Amino acid sequence: MKIIWRDDDCNVYTDAFKFKELHERFIRKRQTHTVAVIMKDLWENHALFYYLATAPYLEIGLHGWEHKDYSEMYDYECIEDLRKSIEYWEENSRRMTGKCKKIKTFFAPWNKEGKGIKQACSVLGLE
Repeated sequence: MKIIWRDDDCNVYTDAFKFKELHERFIRKRQTHTVAVIMKDLWENHALFYYLATAPYLEIGLHGWEHKDYSEMYDYECIEDLRKSIEYWEENSRRMTGKCKKIKTFFAPWNKEGKGIKQACSVLGLE
């Protein structure tokens, strides 16, 4: 059995120092730590963005552009928001570090599913 250690709502206001302090526990144990990131303005927290982009044992998952109920949205709205989030992550990661951790998973806020979410994930290759 694989346990996923997931932190939700990592965003521009997350304290980079405290986050690093927490994640270092995962590094010491060589365990993967998954973070569900809200992308809007994340780049503005340069310290956190750099750490997310470079730290080992840290998997980046998407929580959305903003923390909203994607289960209530049409597929084209979900696709637009999630695509914008992925492009934002990729562009800023490459600009800052020269490489980019791939986002593979979308963790919907409140863990609510919807037809639009399923379609968006299918189109964008997200789990």
